[in-house]
Parts: sequence; structure tokens; C-alpha cells
Amino acid sequence: MILPENFRPSRDAKMLLREVDAALRAKDVKRLYQYRQKLERKWWEPGITALMFIAGLGFVITIYKLIPAGNPLLFGFVFFWFALFVFTLFITIEVFQARISALCMLYEILSRELEEEHKQPHTADAHEAK
Repeated sequence: MILPENFRPSRDAKMLLREVDAALRAKDVKRLYQYRQKLERKWWEPGITALMFIAGLGFVITIYKLIPAGNPLLFGFVFFWFALFVFTLFITIEVFQARISALCMLYEILSRELEEEHKQPHTADAHEAK
């Protein structure tokens, strides 16, 4: 929580507390929206997933054609491990995408909770009003 560079504090203690609180909240909200934009799911991400699947399938077909079929044991061994590698790579990237999506959903939930909390009067402010 860093105050803006152009922040000039007030001499009144209550006013100073409110100004600092407002400046910190504004800075935090701005940072939250920047992170939200970075984490939002882009329109081209499903295309990357499809291209990755096609490329993996192409790798498996290529290795299937390039391994000499003279030794069936060697062929099965190399093909199995290569296919497992491609499958693992694909699943790992899918898991990362799922976690990023979960982080976005968590951000939305926390943002809503913060907005609801911000709309409710603070207990110190409510006591001052009485």
C-alpha cells in the first residue's frame, strides 16, 4: 500500500486518516483492476489449446512413422514414452489454464465482498455519526 506521489496530507487528524484511507483504497482498487485485466480469459486461448492438441497429435504421428518397425519392442517402448510425454505436456498446460481460471473466479468473489464491505458504513464512522 503505497501512497500516490501527489498526496499532500491534511493537518486535521480525522481528515488525515480519511484521506490516507481513501488514497490507499484508490491505489489498491487500481492495482486490482490491472491484475484482473491480466488474468481475464482471452478470446484466443481456446485456439491455443486446439493448436497445442493438433501439434501433439502431429508429433505422435511423426514419431510413429519415424521409428523403425523392425524391432517391435523398441518401437512400442519409444512410442509409448513419447506419447506419454506429449500427453503430460498437454495436461500440464490445461491444469495451469484451469488454475488461472480459478484465480479469476476467486478474484471476482473477493472483489464483490470488498465492494459490499465498502458500501457498509465502518463502525468508527457510524459511532462518529451518532
